[in-house]
Amino acid sequence: MKIDVLEKKRDRLKISLDDLTLVNLLNENLWKGKIKYSAYSVDHPYLSKPVLVVNSKGPKESLLGAAKHVIADTRELRNKFQRATKS
Repeated sequence: MKIDVLEKKRDRLKISLDDLTLVNLLNENLWKGKIKYSAYSVDHPYLSKPVLVVNSKGPKESLLGAAKHVIADTRELRNKFQRATKS
């Protein structure tokens, strides 16, 4: 997966990713933390990449924390699914 850093400031980070689903998951998990602002936009669903903007005291750390939550949630889902489908 390619990540493009479009803007990097002390309290603002703007990145572009290839995967809208992942951007949406990151955005949802960012709002669970201490941030000032987080949002994403997609100019065109087929022709452009989603752009995620994070404003916080430490946007890089906030984004890494959100990614860790996505990983933890995915592991939990996998484990529950495996238990539910075990025969």
